This record gives sequence, C-alpha cells and structure tokens, in this order.
Amino acid sequence: MKIQRRRRRKLFWLFAAAAVCALLFEEQAGVLYVLSTLAVCGLLVVVAFSNLEAGDAEMQTAAIREAAEEMSTNSRAKRRAA
Repeated sequence: MKIQRRRRRKLFWLFAAAAVCALLFEEQAGVLYVLSTLAVCGLLVVVAFSNLEAGDAEMQTAAIREAAEEMSTNSRAKRRAA
C-alpha cells in the first residue's frame, strides 16, 4: 500500500516538473505565474486551517481545565458545609 502511494507521489512530482519544463520551453511565463500564485494561495489556506485547529485545541484544553477547577471548588465547598 505504501509503495503504491510512493509511486503515485513520485509520478505526480515528475509530471509537475515535466509540465513546468514544458511551459518554460514554450515560453509561457504567464501561465506559470498564475499556477504559482494559485499554489501559494493553496499553501496559505492549508496553513490558516492548521492554525485554526491548533487554536480550537487550546481553547478546548482551557475549557476543560476551568471545568475541572470549578468542580474541585464546588466539591470542597460541599465538604465544608457537611
């Protein structure tokens, strides 16, 4: 299974490199400019979503800690009242 993924990945990058070389050979700088701009935008979207997921995890961890502190405070108050 991993070997097939590696082969596909290598074929993809080989095809991408061949396409870039062909566009350079045909002097299609405009097309390369558009493709590179789209690639950078895609990378920025991936980075933005990965940071959002990290922020959600931090917020969830903080909420769990607050709930745990509140539960321990309430249980101490109940013990003292009893």
